[in-house]
Amino acid sequence: MLPNRVKFSKTATDKLRYMKANTGLTPNILARMAIMLALKDSNSLQNAGVADSDGQELNKSVLFGDHAHVYEVMIKQFLHDNNVDQPMQQIITSLVEVGVHKMGHVKSLSDLCDL
Repeated sequence: MLPNRVKFSKTATDKLRYMKANTGLTPNILARMAIMLALKDSNSLQNAGVADSDGQELNKSVLFGDHAHVYEVMIKQFLHDNNVDQPMQQIITSLVEVGVHKMGHVKSLSDLCDL
């Protein structure tokens, strides 16, 4: 089950704000894209270095919108396929961290389209 609130690292929060300034997309939309990019790579959580939880906190409805159930199913499938057993809060934070790292070069909406 998805947690009611998810807290990001300060690093991820800063990167989301930077991308917002360049693209105009809000951090919750960018975080959704980051999650999808991380889910696409089956090894993604091995590279997740979440050092802190001092960043932005979003509630479930803001982070996932009307499609929370779709994200939940995709994350659970990822966990099952990769035999991962960690708390859902930690998984989501790690997925955002990895995805935001993959989006590090994004400076415009066209860069997002190229992902």
